Amino acid sequence: MTAPNPGLLTRARMFAYHASRILFLRWPGYTFDDLAAIQDTLDGPAFQSAADRMAADPDGQRLLREQPDLGIRTVDWLAMSRLPIDSIGYNVWHHFYTNGLMFEVVVGPPSVRWSDAAEYAKQRYRMTHDVRHVMLGLGVDTHEEVVLQTFQYAQLPQKLSALIVVFGALKHIVIDGQLRQLRAGMPRAWRVGRTSRFLQNMPLETMWEEKLEDVRAAYGIEPVGAAYPVQARHPDAGTDKVWGQLRKAS
Repeated sequence: MTAPNPGLLTRARMFAYHASRILFLRWPGYTFDDLAAIQDTLDGPAFQSAADRMAADPDGQRLLREQPDLGIRTVDWLAMSRLPIDSIGYNVWHHFYTNGLMFEVVVGPPSVRWSDAAEYAKQRYRMTHDVRHVMLGLGVDTHEEVVLQTFQYAQLPQKLSALIVVFGALKHIVIDGQLRQLRAGMPRAWRVGRTSRFLQNMPLETMWEEKLEDVRAAYGIEPVGAAYPVQARHPDAGTDKVWGQLRKAS
């Protein structure tokens, strides 16, 4: 039997604790568990909306029915690294490998559990976060994450994204002096998010060999940054090194 969700007061305390850590600490002072707890507490309705939109789309219906796992250990990274450098698969591998992201993100059980469909929509959303970086041509600098969250909020209004956009932008403007980058990127990301197709429905498992530019065109994505597609093949591509930290941690 599933345990009942915590009450409103408990959820408010959870939110205050985790939000204060994210606001006042620099990464990695706060963790993925802090982000996940806020998302669990606040954004059940958003992910129920995502599940409803998936259920209205043929690709989304299949994803909800089959619930494929797109986790870090289920992807054939060696095969991905051997794809043409203009493919979405190669660029996703390049993004993970060169940015040191080849590790499993393990978070605890959800603080608040919503419907089964909403929980899978949330899981899928988290698993495809870095694919959206590639789709928009964004790297992993702190201001680029704020720009990406602007796009994500335009596609699927979430309170966590709104908090990151507002407080993250203020933090990076005041502390890091990144006003120019944010002023250029955030409005563009908002427009692209509002006009493009819902990326939650992308059947990524069947698309790795497709050209990134073709996928962008099919989904109405105008890149916000210039990080992807890459211009040259990484020297480690196609070798056993493609597993990065994942192989070392096994």
